[in-house]
Amino acid sequence: MKTVCVATGLGFAALAVAPAFAGGPVIPAPEPVVMPALAPPAPPPTFAGGYVGADIGYAFGGDDQVGAIPLDRDLGTLELSGPIGNIHAGYRWQQPGSRIVYGVEGMVSLGDVGDDVSRDGFDSSSEMKWTATIRGNLGYAVRPDTLVYGFGGYTVGKSEYWIVGAGDVLQEDRDTDGYVVGLGAEKMLNDKWSVRAEYEYSNFGSEEAEARNGTFTTRDTPEYHTLRAGVNFRF
Repeated sequence: MKTVCVATGLGFAALAVAPAFAGGPVIPAPEPVVMPALAPPAPPPTFAGGYVGADIGYAFGGDDQVGAIPLDRDLGTLELSGPIGNIHAGYRWQQPGSRIVYGVEGMVSLGDVGDDVSRDGFDSSSEMKWTATIRGNLGYAVRPDTLVYGFGGYTVGKSEYWIVGAGDVLQEDRDTDGYVVGLGAEKMLNDKWSVRAEYEYSNFGSEEAEARNGTFTTRDTPEYHTLRAGVNFRF
C-alpha cells in the first residue's frame, strides 16, 4: 500500500514539473517596429514659367560724335550717361533634368540718359527719353538655383537731339530703333523670388538730321552701355 502511494505521488510530481523542463523559460516576443514612411524628395528648383520684375541701373560710355556738314566742324562728343530703370515680364522654358534655360522677355525703360557739349560756338545735346525692348534669352543653370545667360533683341525708343550754332537750329524728336546684346546672372532666393544683375549694350543706329535753314547737317548715332540689378517674381 505504501508503495502505491509513493508511486502515485511521484507521478503527480513528474506531471507538475514536466512543462518547466519541456521548453525552458517562456520569453515574450518583442513588439514589431514600424518605420515611418519617408517623404518623397523635393523636386529640384527650376527657372521655367512666367515672371515679372524691375531693375535699376546706370547707363554710361555713350559715344555720339557731333559734326556739322558742310561746315567741316568737329563739335565734340556726346557721351550719353545717366540713371535708368525698367519694368519687365517674360516666360522661360526648362526641360526636366536639363540645365538649358531659354525664353523671351519684354522691357520698358525710363531714365535720364543724355549729355551736352559746347564747342566752336555750337551747343549740342542728346537725350534718350524711353525705350521698349523685346529680346530672347538663352542660359545655363550652373547650379539648380543659379543661372547665367546671354540675350539679344530689338529695341525702339524716343530721343531728343539739339544743335544750336551758325545762326541756325537743329532740333529733332527722333523715333529710334536698334539692337541690344548682353549678359546676366540670376540667383533664386526661394521658389518665388530671385535677384539678377545684367550688362547690356544698346545701339540705335545712325540717322541724318538737318538744321531748320539748311545751314548744316549731322548724324545722330546714340549708343551706350548699361549695368543694372533687380528682382524677379515667378508665378
